[in-house]
Amino acid sequence: MSKFEQYDHFGNGVKEWVRSDLKDKHRNHCLCWRCEHFKPNDREENCPVANVLFSICVAFNIVTPVWECPEFEEDGKDETNQDKR
Repeated sequence: MSKFEQYDHFGNGVKEWVRSDLKDKHRNHCLCWRCEHFKPNDREENCPVANVLFSICVAFNIVTPVWECPEFEEDGKDETNQDKR
């Protein structure tokens, strides 16, 4: 049976619930972190899909990994994509 915990993911004082075994695994599962179009530090150049999804995540204090996307293009970087942090 899964355990659950709360923590402040966005640093805004709101604590989100998460399955303990999935906490901090978002980047390992989300296609965005391996996509050529994903530029999270540059909203003007970032993927428009990622920008809208991020806005929804912040508005509702949720975390949503992307598993399927028609805009995905592999960026060829390592799996952790350290340079996009």
